[in-house]
Amino acid sequence: MEYDNPLPTWWLYLLYLTVAFSFVYLILYPGILPNGGFLKWSQIGQYESEVSRANERYAPLMDAYAKSSPTDLANNQKAMKTAARLFSQSCAVCHGSDAGGTPGIPNLTDSDWIYGDDLDSVLASIVDGRMGVMPGWESFLGGREAVADVANYVLQISGGEFDAQSAGRGEAQYKIICASCHGIDGAGNRQLGGMNLTDDVWVHGSSLQEISDVIGSGVTNEMPAHKDILGESKSRLLAVYVKNLSK
Repeated sequence: MEYDNPLPTWWLYLLYLTVAFSFVYLILYPGILPNGGFLKWSQIGQYESEVSRANERYAPLMDAYAKSSPTDLANNQKAMKTAARLFSQSCAVCHGSDAGGTPGIPNLTDSDWIYGDDLDSVLASIVDGRMGVMPGWESFLGGREAVADVANYVLQISGGEFDAQSAGRGEAQYKIICASCHGIDGAGNRQLGGMNLTDDVWVHGSSLQEISDVIGSGVTNEMPAHKDILGESKSRLLAVYVKNLSK
């Protein structure tokens, strides 16, 4: 037999309160009414409001950092802790939490700099971003074997293991198509972002296969500009921090 017992009063009141709350919520926030509800709330508006409050709160501190010299900032433990948090928020997703880089992303803890190791060059990379383009040369060279010849020559000038005969054939091609960006001696060109090929630092891999893939197919790397995200003071503080990471 099925009995029809009344629900507990406290449970009914709780149900009525939940229903009433849901209607109020849908009116105040995006739901029933268009354009963000009665309060005109949006995720973007909430984010911008929080950023504005944070900027107001930390503006005096950032102004003090902006007036400090790079040496003073580098020796200011509190400033470097602030910069470390900025790095974690804006840079670690690509360069890694330890700034050691990943395949295709430069390591910021070594002494190798593509665009220069002075503070202005590092700051320019952060503020304005960088666009690195290495075109693919397989069709121009005439096939995969010719690509391997140039790759072997690159290994030769970098001090790696190489095939001497193949490297000998690739030297002439290197001087024709590669020297304009990487230099006749392979030491690179910081103004163009041409990487140094004579050291033992490799962004895209150091094996014959990996070097051949870069030469044959090319690569495109982009460092996005952060001037609208960080502003001048934070970018400068971050540049000093990145410089300190380098060995």
